[in-house]
Amino acid sequence: MGKKVLGLILMGLLVVFVLGCKESKAPEKVAEQDTMDYGQQPFVLDIEEATIENDYFRIAKWTGNSLQLTLMSIEVGGEVGLEKHEGLDQFIRVDKGKAKVLMGKTQDDLSFEKIVSDDWAILIPGGYWHNIINIGDEELKLYSIYSPPEHPAGTIHATFEDSEADEHH
Repeated sequence: MGKKVLGLILMGLLVVFVLGCKESKAPEKVAEQDTMDYGQQPFVLDIEEATIENDYFRIAKWTGNSLQLTLMSIEVGGEVGLEKHEGLDQFIRVDKGKAKVLMGKTQDDLSFEKIVSDDWAILIPGGYWHNIINIGDEELKLYSIYSPPEHPAGTIHATFEDSEADEHH
C-alpha cells in the first residue's frame, strides 16, 4: 500500500475518532458510515444509495486532480450556505428531498430561482453566487461534483456548523 493511501486511511481514522469524541448534532448512524476518500485510485459506487445513506453535512468520497465528488445531507430548513467558487464549475444532483436553488452573478442579486426535487440536476458556472435551501419536510440528500476539486481530500463536515468553522471554507 502506498504512503499516500496509508496516510489517507490514517487521516480518515483520526477524523472518525475526533468526531466520535466531540459532541455533534449529527445522527448516530454517522459512526457506521465509510468515511474514506477514495481519490487517486479507480473507484465505483452506487451513487444513489451512497447519497441517500449519507448522514454527514459534507463528505469527500473521491478527490482527484481534476474533479471531486462530495456527498451532502442538509437538514430540514438548512442550507448549503451562500458561496461562490472562482475558477471551477459545479454539478449537483438531488437524490432525495425538495430544495430552492438560488444563483446570481452578485450575492445581492440572486435572480435565478428554481424549485428542485428528486432526480434534478443543478449546474453552477464558476464565479456565480449560489445557495441551496432545504424547503422540504425531510433531509435533502445530494451529491456534488466539483471541477477542479474544491475541498481538501478527506474533507468531512458532520454539520453545517463544522463546515462554517473549517478554515478552508
